[in-house]
Amino acid sequence: MTDKTLPPAEPAEDLKDVVIDGVKDAADRVSTAIDEGRKPGRPLDILAKVTRDAPLGALLVAFLFGAAMARRRHW
Repeated sequence: MTDKTLPPAEPAEDLKDVVIDGVKDAADRVSTAIDEGRKPGRPLDILAKVTRDAPLGALLVAFLFGAAMARRRHW
């Protein structure tokens, strides 16, 4: 046996702060990615334009895509 001791456990407040910082960092990254995608000519900008031009067509495509994914998961 060795004389290794475990490090003291972090208090719950420190752990909570680490988790909160991680969530905030992840939210900032997602927000930045969405903002980049909305720039002219980027995928989210194109999707928004298509949706504004043909909302029923976009709804149909989304429905068919969802139905295909649901059917694929079922099998």
